[in-house]
Amino acid sequence: MKKTNYKPKLLKHSYLKEEVDHSSELFSEYLKQLMEDCPEYVKYMTDLEDKKKQSEEEDEEEEKKTKHKDLKKIYRRISKVTHPDKTNSKYLEKLFKQSSEDYQENRIGSLFSTAVQLEIDVSDLDMKLILDKMDLEITTYEENLEKFQSSFPWKWAHAETQEEKDFLREQANLFFGVKNED
Repeated sequence: MKKTNYKPKLLKHSYLKEEVDHSSELFSEYLKQLMEDCPEYVKYMTDLEDKKKQSEEEDEEEEKKTKHKDLKKIYRRISKVTHPDKTNSKYLEKLFKQSSEDYQENRIGSLFSTAVQLEIDVSDLDMKLILDKMDLEITTYEENLEKFQSSFPWKWAHAETQEEKDFLREQANLFFGVKNED
């Protein structure tokens, strides 16, 4: 079997995952600030968020039906090493919680990354499938970053002048169908 150099992909995956987590935290702060600055949009933003969550839940249900056998194998191996009943390490407990979430969300790339980090043998697994899934996760992370950075709350938080905020407000009014009171 040809030895695959997966380290660059692993590093990119880990970096993007951290970047998405950080951007998600920032987005929450930016959204809160936007709601304070523009209370007239709260109802519209809440409706959009509800529709987005419903769509994501439907996608997750479909995805959960297709768990791959290697996903379970990696998760079980990680759990043997990191389970809180088997270790007193806060670090390993954190990895256990993250791995449980990754397993539930079908993120085999993230589980693979954790297994490699813990030096768990994964040589018997389907590396082509894992690396292909990791590519999909990388693409998803990149798309999520782009969505965050192109969102109204993100742009609002990064607007440097009142003119930029006024322009964004006009765009939001058009998008939400809000009539100007001028």
